[in-house]
Amino acid sequence: MRATTPLRLTASARVHSLTLADGQVSPPPDAAQVVPAIRPDNTPKRLHIVRRCLLSMLVLSVLWGALTDWRADALVFGIPAVVLGAAIAFLFPHPPHWRLSLRGALVFALWFAVQSVRGAVDVALRAFAPAMGLRPCFRPYPLTLPQGAPRVMFINTITLLPGTLSAEVMGDTLIVHLLDARTDLAPALADLDARIRALFALPHPTEHSI
Repeated sequence: MRATTPLRLTASARVHSLTLADGQVSPPPDAAQVVPAIRPDNTPKRLHIVRRCLLSMLVLSVLWGALTDWRADALVFGIPAVVLGAAIAFLFPHPPHWRLSLRGALVFALWFAVQSVRGAVDVALRAFAPAMGLRPCFRPYPLTLPQGAPRVMFINTITLLPGTLSAEVMGDTLIVHLLDARTDLAPALADLDARIRALFALPHPTEHSI
């Protein structure tokens, strides 16, 4: 009985032969196939960038319009400011726990415009009707929105609501200044909280009251 010849490997990785005990040689395997490179589909990423840019410009446009009373002559500075603000937004990392919602942004923009008008009317009425009286006070409100843009948007929007002002932030508690202590603050801020969550596609936590 003949001894079996050991396995021999050639210098090439494509061709090798195996000598069997009976002297037969197995056919070499097929040459390695070259797999063409597949280009990744960047379409979803591009759509995400375009969507984020448009939503950023929409939110900034509404804020600019509210601050300038929707004056046409303010567009000279407003358009560059909005474009620059949207560009700066891309310099910051996009948090994984929230995203902008197109539907929420449209609903929030309409609501924000209405509240801006209400706030202006409330200030005018208090200026021309001293009999309305003022009972200023401070009230705490627990913050449940995540850190970052959602919480900043919530705090800044409170200042534009009729008779309210964000005075101080102490950890997860916001101190709100009211012109009238008889104002029921909880429903208004709970509604604003829900709208901010819809804007950033955030889930709703358990209800809280103050």
